[in-house]
Amino acid sequence: MNRGTFAALFSEGWSMATRKISALACVLVSVTACTTPVEILKEVPANGTVRRGDVIFVDDGKCPAGEVKRIVGGNQMTGAPRQVECVKRPETR
Repeated sequence: MNRGTFAALFSEGWSMATRKISALACVLVSVTACTTPVEILKEVPANGTVRRGDVIFVDDGKCPAGEVKRIVGGNQMTGAPRQVECVKRPETR
């Protein structure tokens, strides 16, 4: 970063510069999250192995063509069951 760009970034004060940097960080995180490759498993993992809120995809042949199971982990201790539904196959890399 050259001196002119650095000076321009902070010319509006620390508060505005902090907002700009935060916005840039959000964009970078969003882009990274959108380009993360998706792994599709061949069988459903055993109960208790998918953490609550984690999302996994499984192609065990039980959903219609072009779809896979989307499983959101639950919690046996609190009685929150896994959520399972067939969804369009996500892109893999």
